[in-house]
Amino acid sequence: MTDALAELATLEVADSFIARHIGPSESDITAMLHALGVATLDDLAAKTVPGTIRTNQTMNLPPAIDEAATIAELRTLAAQNISKKSLIGLGYHGTVTPPVILRNVLENPGWYTAYTPYQAEIAQGRLEALVNFQTMICDLTGMEIANASLLDEATAAAEAVAMAHALSKIKSDILAMARDVHPQTRAVIATRAKPVGITLIDVDPGDITAIRAANPFA
Repeated sequence: MTDALAELATLEVADSFIARHIGPSESDITAMLHALGVATLDDLAAKTVPGTIRTNQTMNLPPAIDEAATIAELRTLAAQNISKKSLIGLGYHGTVTPPVILRNVLENPGWYTAYTPYQAEIAQGRLEALVNFQTMICDLTGMEIANASLLDEATAAAEAVAMAHALSKIKSDILAMARDVHPQTRAVIATRAKPVGITLIDVDPGDITAIRAANPFA
């Protein structure tokens, strides 16, 4: 078999895993131990780890398995899960995520990698994504402003109330809020409103600064 055919044959193995874990090789370990003047890793541990916290007992661990076997075992465990309908409501509703977003954002390691990217680059990318989203929301709703960088509905609602109170031409400290707003949202708004003197009541719409309503309702 030629080298070209051998390389093509390796591509046909669908369940193989590349050596993705970076670590010292046997030759690296040998060179390191030689430079430190010890013969084995156990000797190195004996010279560096205090005896009061070092144990010689063998850990009761199962035998090691390779990555393919690990994936198979995890799939077997996952197959035992039973997905039932969630009835929690209160803003926690089922949603449909388009596959293109699922694959390119939620399943893209660039968004959830454990390694810290260069801060200026990741911050710039995040800001660009936020401004694009906010611009799209403004275009879709016809509103002048939109926010996107807040953690949840309750925080966003509290910020919107504070902004409406600060920018309103009607100098009023009254906020009318629908009774069926989600309780966690109502609680955060109330906490934020109290220090700045905003009163949460039900009044005539002509006398209020802002109205907070929920859709879907609690």
